Amino acid sequence: MTTDSNGPGGSPAAAVSPGSPAGHVADGSTLRKVTIAASIGSAIEYFDLVIYGAMASVLANVFFPGDNDTAKLLNTFAVFALAFLARPLGGLLWGPLGDKIGRKRTLGTIIVVMALATAGIGLLPGYASIGILAPLGLVLLRFIQGISAGGEMPGAATFVAEHSPDNRRAYQSSFLQWAVTTGQISALLVATLLVTTVSAEDMRSWGWRVPFLLALPVGAIGLYIRSRVEETPLFDKIEEKGAKVEHPIKSLLGTARGWKMLGRSQFFNLPASIPAYLLLTFMPAWLVSSVHLTRGQALTSVTIAVVAAMVMQPIGARASDRFGRRPLLFTICVAELILAYPAFMLLHVGGHFFATAGLVLIGVVHGLATGCQAAPTLESFPTKIRYTGYALSLGLSTALLAGPTPYVATWLISITGSSYAPAWMIMICAVPALIGVFFIRETSNRPLPM
Repeated sequence: MTTDSNGPGGSPAAAVSPGSPAGHVADGSTLRKVTIAASIGSAIEYFDLVIYGAMASVLANVFFPGDNDTAKLLNTFAVFALAFLARPLGGLLWGPLGDKIGRKRTLGTIIVVMALATAGIGLLPGYASIGILAPLGLVLLRFIQGISAGGEMPGAATFVAEHSPDNRRAYQSSFLQWAVTTGQISALLVATLLVTTVSAEDMRSWGWRVPFLLALPVGAIGLYIRSRVEETPLFDKIEEKGAKVEHPIKSLLGTARGWKMLGRSQFFNLPASIPAYLLLTFMPAWLVSSVHLTRGQALTSVTIAVVAAMVMQPIGARASDRFGRRPLLFTICVAELILAYPAFMLLHVGGHFFATAGLVLIGVVHGLATGCQAAPTLESFPTKIRYTGYALSLGLSTALLAGPTPYVATWLISITGSSYAPAWMIMICAVPALIGVFFIRETSNRPLPM
């Protein structure tokens, strides 16, 4: 395995893989630029996602009237889940577009749509000003966010993977997860700063708007950076050969082989979905209501857990490149089955220290899972339908599993009376992926299929 210590792009020598087809691999400088260009949109996407969850209790009061705090929070989480339900639709839009006109042009369009929708939420009047139009506007803008997000991460991952050498594809793709985690941590830090320095009245009045409005300048920077990189060599190759497909969705869903590709990819999505969204969107509010931490303590604990995940992401990716996709998937699933319940036991001990320790356990496994999630999923699809395949794969898993996570966790606790219910969610999702390990082929250190 090639070793480097030069960050996202590595050195030019590190960007050469013996098994890579000619024209597949970018030099170190180009690979670094490609990774940064792809990463910035993913950082914006997950900043938007986490800031919504971190601000859920404030948004509940701004957009949903009433005296029942639980009902208001459930409504807020329902709108949160809506964006994830829109993701498969986004995949249906952006995936085929990316496979037909190119990864670069599609990603440039997506970052504009994403930034405008997020800033729109920051400008939206509350229920006290415009009544029912306020939550309806929130629903619409969250839906547009979901549509744009449905193409962002799949396109960014495809863009990086198609420039990367075969023997470090997971590692190179893991920098997207670093960008995701950077966006998540930034959102948590901004939320922590706001809730600890701005009064509750000012938060409801204007404080909650600030993080959403940050999307405009950051989106403009991202668009500029993306305009400065080249299209992927693999897409250029199929374009030169006239091998692009006219209807990527039909090519994917119209055959048994296409459904098999989608099924294989879901095994790598399952262990990464539930822990991520429990940690980032459910825990900030739950730690306050059930563990009785202050909002500042809750956000600090989650931030520490996310940093732990960030440390584990390149480790998981390196291990995946070296030992294979299947052994890492097996290890992750076993770790989730073993650690989920003890993590929640620590949360229930009470206090800031034990709450943080429990979240770190979840964060460590979450980091391993997300660090090596993208590469095997991308390796499941040929170049001519890769963007479409990954977009639908990720969109389905987020719509059916990740997006509803905070809502389902809250609902399960309410009907079972057990605050351990979220741990069951983690364990249940690990089981089918663990079984799937024994039925999927290994794809590490091989050229991407054309």
